[in-house]
Amino acid sequence: MKNFIKFLSILTIALFTITSCSKTGDTGAAGAAGANGEDGIDGTDGTAGCVQCHSADEDMQVKSAQWVNSVHVTGGHMTGYYASRDGCADCHSSQGFQEVVATGNWDNPAPSSPLPANCYTCHEIHETYTEADWAFRVADDGIELMVNEHVTNQNDANTCVQCHQSRIAEPVLDLANLATEVTITNKRYGPHHGPQGNMQAGMGNSGAYELAGNDYANSMHATSADVNCVSCHMASAAGSGGNLALGEHSKNVGTGSWDDDTRSINANGCVTCHTDITDNSSATAFVAAARETNLAAIAELGAKLYELGYLDDDNYVASGNVTVSSDNPLVTTTEHAAAIYNYKFVSEDNSALIHNPMYAKSLVANSLAALQE
Repeated sequence: MKNFIKFLSILTIALFTITSCSKTGDTGAAGAAGANGEDGIDGTDGTAGCVQCHSADEDMQVKSAQWVNSVHVTGGHMTGYYASRDGCADCHSSQGFQEVVATGNWDNPAPSSPLPANCYTCHEIHETYTEADWAFRVADDGIELMVNEHVTNQNDANTCVQCHQSRIAEPVLDLANLATEVTITNKRYGPHHGPQGNMQAGMGNSGAYELAGNDYANSMHATSADVNCVSCHMASAAGSGGNLALGEHSKNVGTGSWDDDTRSINANGCVTCHTDITDNSSATAFVAAARETNLAAIAELGAKLYELGYLDDDNYVASGNVTVSSDNPLVTTTEHAAAIYNYKFVSEDNSALIHNPMYAKSLVANSLAALQE
């Protein structure tokens, strides 16, 4: 009997839904008058808005299948501890991200049931029930970076930069007097894991410390209006055998691992600028060569910092190779603190300098030279 009543309840809701979605609008006074009245005017189909996105072409299903391969889903950084922690939830939960975009305020309380990134995170889903709902939540007219209040406009990628940017690291350094002593007590001193938007902002605007030496210049990755996070990480995966883990909503510029030679770079994110790249194989070879050289330069800087006692065995900031804390602070010069920050900046950008090669190489070279004086 209970199952029968449950069935009737579901059937009633279904019939109500079908009726509700079929037409909207007035029926007209005459139409409601009875058999001798005139027919009313039909309203707009209730599904007219829905079908603009929920069509039969399975496009949304494709995007969903790609998205589950994104590091935003697989990386584990948008669930658990960080998603449930006040302040961290601003970027480590979907609701926190939307709160910052809507209010402009950071360090908000964590939501009671934090969600990982999803369609609603980046897009204005179900606000107009038209294709306008695919609009990005962050406007394409620029975003103010936290570290220096510089307004960078990276077009479609502004939504990415909202979180993929440096946090303010204390102490903030003044390069006007490089010999000034500064004290560091946070083992995580640096930009905090995601300074990609700052790297793209580049010369004079990144928040990294531009020590004297090699001239600074931005690469085309940072100067072209057509090149940003979206153009490379969301490039079409056409020609890749239907690999749902490559390009587009997977956000992956490549799949596989460098460690076992299974890495494959999506050439469609490169060919617009690199005319000598013709397919995934040539794109992979090109990136592999640049990566080998650039990682060696970063490693050399890291080794020098370790030699001076500024890093511990786990790559945290240290004093005498012992992890810094309030009980074991690092007291050093502004110049050396800048080199530490720059090392963290290029390391945590996590592109092997490729996001802005010319600029990043100068940061590394000049930081290394400052430590050798």
